[in-house]
Amino acid sequence: MVRRTRTNERNDYGIHEHVSVDVQQHHNVKGEGYTLLELLIALALALFLSGGIISIFLQCEKNYYLTQRLHAIQNNARIAFHWLSHDIRMAGFIGCVPLVNFFPLHSQLTPDTSLVVWHEGHTTAKFMRLPHLSRAKFHSDIVLIQSLDPNTVPVKFAKGQHISLPRRALFHPDDKLLISDCQHAEAFQWRDINLKYTYQGDSEIGFLDKIIYYIGDTGRSTHEGKPIHALYRRNLNKSLHNPIELVEEVENMSIRFGIKNGLNDNIIYVSPDQIKRGSDVRSLEVTLLFNERKSLQREWRHIIALREREPRLC
Repeated sequence: MVRRTRTNERNDYGIHEHVSVDVQQHHNVKGEGYTLLELLIALALALFLSGGIISIFLQCEKNYYLTQRLHAIQNNARIAFHWLSHDIRMAGFIGCVPLVNFFPLHSQLTPDTSLVVWHEGHTTAKFMRLPHLSRAKFHSDIVLIQSLDPNTVPVKFAKGQHISLPRRALFHPDDKLLISDCQHAEAFQWRDINLKYTYQGDSEIGFLDKIIYYIGDTGRSTHEGKPIHALYRRNLNKSLHNPIELVEEVENMSIRFGIKNGLNDNIIYVSPDQIKRGSDVRSLEVTLLFNERKSLQREWRHIIALREREPRLC
């Protein structure tokens, strides 16, 4: 409501008119608050936004744990292939003289038996029996590598039943050893030395490694009661060494052999039961199947080139 007031004043200069305006505002006083519909709409929006935030958080958490599990599998694969690559590349190594030039070295160590695979009940080397492996998973491939351990001891002189070393060697009576120079090599047991050749100061002696890799049951189980398997490494020729669990959660190991294609010399990969001569093998393709405890499966494949596969002059 607007009220106008007019007044007249006279002074020496004339009449002045003053107008004052009073403004009065009247509000209709009502009850303050929200209606039920407004409350329901606000609640629905809050629930929608909260649900979206929680969903994003759970998805981020899921991705984080998935990344962590994949990273763990990757680390396990790296460890496994580090050991496999090191030992497989050494297959047939006997020192200065290559095994392919010196045949046969021993009835159990030839170019064909320096690398042996058992695959679905078949073996790549005839007359090679599978050693007893506790808790081994036999539908998975098993690989055996024979070679001279690179940590050798120099020889001062060796002949017949006598071996002279510059320092004391920690060999045990049951250990299988190998002595070699650039012309000869012999395998024997430390308790039973009977050398055929004479060895001078350029010779070396070391363990004749007989390393086997296989998938075995760890004896542990998941929360669901499923057995946990692992990749094992065992040196059969070292009397004091038991199987070593390298990495767990490995369900299967499969191996294929790389041989030269007779047409163009390219490498082709075939199953172990197609190999006729072990000396034809140039590389191995090893595939490991990792099965994480929460049913996350990943395959890792690695190709390993072999040494000691070509004759050479010393």
